[in-house]
This record gives sequence, C-alpha cells and structure tokens, in this order.
Amino acid sequence: MLAGRFPVRWPPIGGTMEAYAFERLSEAHRVGVVDIFNHYVRTSTAAYRGEAVGYEFFERFTADADAYPAYAILDASGAVVGFCTLEPFMPIPTFFGTAEVMYFIHKDHTGKGIGTLALRRLEDDARLMGITRLVADISSDNVGSVRFHEGRGFKEYGRLDDVGRKLGVSFGVVYMQKML
Repeated sequence: MLAGRFPVRWPPIGGTMEAYAFERLSEAHRVGVVDIFNHYVRTSTAAYRGEAVGYEFFERFTADADAYPAYAILDASGAVVGFCTLEPFMPIPTFFGTAEVMYFIHKDHTGKGIGTLALRRLEDDARLMGITRLVADISSDNVGSVRFHEGRGFKEYGRLDDVGRKLGVSFGVVYMQKML
C-alpha cells in the first residue's frame, strides 16, 4: 500500500517546475540521507545530536519502516535532496493514533516547496494508516520550522525552554500538533 515511488511536481520559488520523487528509504539512499542529516548536526540545532553520525546511523531512520513510511526525496537527476519519516509518537498501542513527523532537506534545496510535499506525503500515509494526529518537536532556535508548521495547520501545544545546549547556545524544544 505504501511501497514504491511517488513522483510529484511542485512550482518552486521562481515559478519553474521541478520534479521530485519519493522513494521508500533503501540502502541506495544511505549516504545521501546521512550526509544531509550531518549537515544539520554540524551547523544548527535542528538535529539535536551534538556530533556527526556514522553511516550505520541510517538504520535509525528505517527502524520502523515495516510499519511506518520513510522516504528519500529525489530530484529529477535521482540525487537525494531530502528525506522524511513518519514515526510512532510512543511505541505502545495506547498512542497508535498519533505519529511524529520528521524531515530534513538538503541546504541547497530549501525554500522550493519540498518540505510541503514531504508533509503532504506523510499526511496522506498517516490517514491511510488511521492516524488522526501528527506531532513535531522542533528546536526553539529553528524559527523557520516553527513558522513552516504553523502555516500548515500545526499548533503549538508545549515548549520546554533551555533544555538543550549545542554549538555554544542553549535552546528549547517546541511541541506542535496537527489534527488530520
């Protein structure tokens, strides 16, 4: 039901059309996905880890892939320009109606609508799975991500101030939720 490739088109800023495809995460995407993630590990608080991860960390993104979708986002040339996952909010049956979204887009491809496409893909999958609520936890420093989620129907439901420290700064975590 969720397997395969999902080609989509989106008009990025500037009005030109660029094609993107969503493929279920596989070994072929390992290097591209981990490299994108490590960019955010090294340069921001968007990825919470303090140090770059090895390529074996890829398994973390596919750990729930049998039950929850995880995609590589490819440009027209087949290069990985992002990835997104739907994950259990909490891995116990009481919370199976809620899932957590995560996406990271290559720094050279942000602002082109890929994040919106990723969220739509995950929302569609969530609905097919009977999930009625999505949550996102976002670094309080990542104001752009908070605005992105607000603009797509998420509401802030909680905030923990100064709970993390990375790159010499303290940051909090913003919890957001969207009803499907």
